[in-house]
Amino acid sequence: MSLGLRGASVGVALLFVVFLLLFEVLPGLLLARVFWNEGHFSLASWAEATRPLFQRALRNSLELAFYSALQGAVLGTLTAWALWSSSNPLVKRFTTGLSAVAANFAGPPLAFAFIVLLGGNGFFNLILKGLGLPTVDIYGKEGLYWVYLYFQWPLMTVLMLPAFGAIQREWLEAARSLGSSQWGFWWRVGIPVLLPSILGSYILLFANAFGAYATVYALTQGQRNLLPLQIGFQVGGDIGYNPVLASTLALMMALVLAVSLVLYRLSRRWAARMEQV
Repeated sequence: MSLGLRGASVGVALLFVVFLLLFEVLPGLLLARVFWNEGHFSLASWAEATRPLFQRALRNSLELAFYSALQGAVLGTLTAWALWSSSNPLVKRFTTGLSAVAANFAGPPLAFAFIVLLGGNGFFNLILKGLGLPTVDIYGKEGLYWVYLYFQWPLMTVLMLPAFGAIQREWLEAARSLGSSQWGFWWRVGIPVLLPSILGSYILLFANAFGAYATVYALTQGQRNLLPLQIGFQVGGDIGYNPVLASTLALMMALVLAVSLVLYRLSRRWAARMEQV
C-alpha cells in the first residue's frame, strides 16, 4: 500500500472513531446524568420511571418484540430452509434480493403502505366490507404484529441463509445411505447445528422490534403505550418536556438491548463451536 493510500485509510479510520465517540459513546455517557440531581446522587428519576404507565409501556414493548420476533423467526427459518432445498438458482437470487429489500423497508413508508392496503378505508378492507366479512384492524395490538412481521420475516430469512450454508448436502446423503429418514437427519444433525444461529438471529429480531419507533408512531400517531413512544413524548413536546425522565427510560431500553447483545455474542460463540464439530 502506498503512503498516500495508507494516510487516507488512517484518516478515514480516525474520522469513524470520532463519529463513534460523538454519536455512540457520548450519548451513552450523558444518560448517566439521571443519577445526579442538583449535584447529588439521586434515584428520583428511577422512581418516576417505574410508575404504572411506564411499567405497562415496558411490558408492552417486551411483549411486542418477543412475539413479533418469534413469528418472524419461525417463518424466516422455514423460508431459508425452502431456499436451501431449492435447486433453482433464479428463485434463490430473486427471493434473497427481495428479502434484503423488504427487511430494510420500515418507518413511515411501510406505515403508509399498510394504511393504503389495510387501513379503515384501505383497499382490502373495502373488499372485505363489500363481502360482509370482518375487517383487519392494523391499529390495534394484533395489527402491529402484522406490520412488524413485514420486516421481521425477511430479515430472519436473510440472517439464516448463511447458517443453512453450513449444512453440507453430503451429510444428508450420508444419513440416507445409513438408513436415516430426512426428518431424522434434521432432528439429530440439522437442527442442533442451526440452533445457535436461530437463537442469535431471534435475539437480533427481538432487539430490532424492541427499539422500533418510526413505524409504530407513523401508524398509530403515538396512540400505543410503548417505551420508544414514551421516550419521544418526554422530549418532543413543550408541556411534557422532561429530558431527565426520557434519559432514564432510554437507559432502561439500553439495558435490555445490552442484555440482548450479550446473549447474541454467546450464541455466536456457540454457533462457531457447532460449525467446527
